[in-house]
Amino acid sequence: MDQYHFELADEGGCLVAAFTGEISTHFYSVFRDDYNEICRRLSQADGQSLIIDLTETTFFGSLFVGMILKLSVTIGRQNGKFALCGLSEQLSELMKKLMLLEKNSDSAGYLKHFRTRDEAVTALTSEQL
Repeated sequence: MDQYHFELADEGGCLVAAFTGEISTHFYSVFRDDYNEICRRLSQADGQSLIIDLTETTFFGSLFVGMILKLSVTIGRQNGKFALCGLSEQLSELMKKLMLLEKNSDSAGYLKHFRTRDEAVTALTSEQL
């Protein structure tokens, strides 16, 4: 089991939540606190952009998928922008099977995904999204 770790930072005008390791029920209480911290930070500014960086994530389950969906809805209601970055091929395929992610990140109704954090920051801070 890979150790879970979380970091939250402001980067280029976006709030970036970076997750490392395995996001599973083994780390539920810590994960819940981290989710609450993201929500607290988002509530401080309307129109905040959020990037979930999964570059170093090895696994996530339904708990995390639910959190992603809740955060994307919250961001939308606050006129912000939301994106994922760094999904491994395996986790990308999982999200596609759940019909949450498409190859074309511009598809309406799907979560936006970028290869790197830099690409996500650039896209969310530009007028393109």
